[in-house]
Amino acid sequence: MKRLLRRIFPIGLAILLLLYALKDTSLASIGDQFRKADYRWLLLVAFQIGLYTVVRAARWRLTLQALGYQPSLVRTTIAILAGTLASLIIPGAGELTRCGTLQRTDDIPLAQGFGSVVAERVIDLLMLGLLVGLTILVEFKRVGVYFSDLLTPLLARLAPNQPLAPLFLTAVLAGLLLLGFVGWFVQTKGFRQHTLVRKLMTIGREIGRGFMSIQRLRQPGWFVCLTVVSYVLIYLANYTLFAASTQTVTLPPAAALSVMAASSLGGLAVPTQGGVGTYHFLVSRVLMLYGMPEAESVAKATFMHAVQTGFALLLSSISFLIVPILIRQKARRLHEHSA
Repeated sequence: MKRLLRRIFPIGLAILLLLYALKDTSLASIGDQFRKADYRWLLLVAFQIGLYTVVRAARWRLTLQALGYQPSLVRTTIAILAGTLASLIIPGAGELTRCGTLQRTDDIPLAQGFGSVVAERVIDLLMLGLLVGLTILVEFKRVGVYFSDLLTPLLARLAPNQPLAPLFLTAVLAGLLLLGFVGWFVQTKGFRQHTLVRKLMTIGREIGRGFMSIQRLRQPGWFVCLTVVSYVLIYLANYTLFAASTQTVTLPPAAALSVMAASSLGGLAVPTQGGVGTYHFLVSRVLMLYGMPEAESVAKATFMHAVQTGFALLLSSISFLIVPILIRQKARRLHEHSA
């Protein structure tokens, strides 16, 4: 029952956010976005998304090489594409899927592969912090207005006519007490000797080994370079999407930075299938800060999300056709080696 609820909740949340974002937007206005778009720019977006995937694969390959494995760039790219499709279906499933794919094609242990992905995610969190900081620095006034417009109505509904400081302090205190109880319970002897816990600790050590691969990188400078390039490509994809429409072609470069920061934070705070609902709501509010009417902002956000998701889905679908071929090639190599 709990597993079913965990799967249904993100879907329900995505639907609610999407309906809320689209409540004042007609399907005709969304259709106009596609009819009037300059598809030459969309082809460039497709190229940027494809190149972004290859860059991410090259970066992940560096962490796997630090563990002593040598997957090819092609197989690593296919694994990431398979994970992308899985994450569009179930939030968080992408990481396990891409690690499982490389386990089948290159015999890389799932736990170690997942640990290397965790290491990447830590770096991505640091990059997200830098991205948000840069956005605040460049668009300080707009960022303040954005969060004020976003949070004030929500807090007013949760606690009408109540001062916010006592509520915040109470929440912090309750959180600290809960963390203290969990910490005490984890240290008890019975908990640590439980069979399931011991298995989880073994898996945790394997994940830890993969995570520490970040310290054994043979080319740390190349890793940093690939990380920066991947974020630049995503920024360029967002800015190129602006160029594809007459409504957004005049928006400043900083607007693409704001969209990138808002969508990244939204995906982290409210993970839904492929960002459905979350992206539409947050990005439309960003576009409104740059003078676009609400209905047009929602239609544009829907268009941008559909284009990016569509290209990612197309590339990821191809990967599932290639994975069985890679597995057969691996079996053939093993057979020839044993013979």
